[in-house]
Amino acid sequence: MDSQIILSLLAASGVVTILLFVVRGLLDQLPEVFAAWHRAKKAYRSDVSPADEGRDADGREANMRER
Repeated sequence: MDSQIILSLLAASGVVTILLFVVRGLLDQLPEVFAAWHRAKKAYRSDVSPADEGRDADGREANMRER
């Protein structure tokens, strides 16, 4: 009887550990999923190719400083 309780507790803690590991993995991927979703919406709405993202109206990189 005592060994069944111990085995049940070990099994339950193993299941909880695996669930926490899976949930953490999913939560780590959410920022990338949201970023991809926003890029897809932006491309769909403005018909901008992914290669043109980050460029200004003149075709220069938007984050580059003027010389």
